[in-house]
Amino acid sequence: MAKKYCPAATLASGKYRGQSGESHRRELRHALLDLVSDKHCDYLVVLTDADSGSWLEIYNREWMRIPDECKHVTVFGVADRNIECWLSLDRRALAEKLGCSENDIPSDNPSGFVKRRFGVSSRGQLRLQGVECIEQFVSHAPRDVIQNWIHNGRSFAHFWDQIFQLGKREHCHVPNERERQ
Repeated sequence: MAKKYCPAATLASGKYRGQSGESHRRELRHALLDLVSDKHCDYLVVLTDADSGSWLEIYNREWMRIPDECKHVTVFGVADRNIECWLSLDRRALAEKLGCSENDIPSDNPSGFVKRRFGVSSRGQLRLQGVECIEQFVSHAPRDVIQNWIHNGRSFAHFWDQIFQLGKREHCHVPNERERQ
């Protein structure tokens, strides 16, 4: 989304991979503080999967782990099940991008299928190309696709609302994609 609405933004990745509850609490805090202090990031985006849990419960629990001094510049998205589910909220657009039929995309959990088709389940250069392909899919998504993501997924809508509110607060041009014309 940053590439779509703030194309001049410099993006930096944090080093974080919390697996256990203890490392999760400690690493997330350190990763965010490092992005602000060492990489001088103005805004932070944290994405995680709900897997089989409730995305809203996970959001509420994980939001409490964001350092208070970072909360005002953090957008925190929790995908219902996984990020690939967000991509499949507009099945027509995803099928067109993947060169398949909408019916080919599994309804229950499209993760493996989407990863294979984009190539992100590969290693090395193929994986990087797959990630870039997903980035292009999202950054070039037309307004109707973004609106379908918002209207078809409550967890994506919650994520979008944070992006929109941060944009308003920071005087960035982020259109209100919730409004259908």
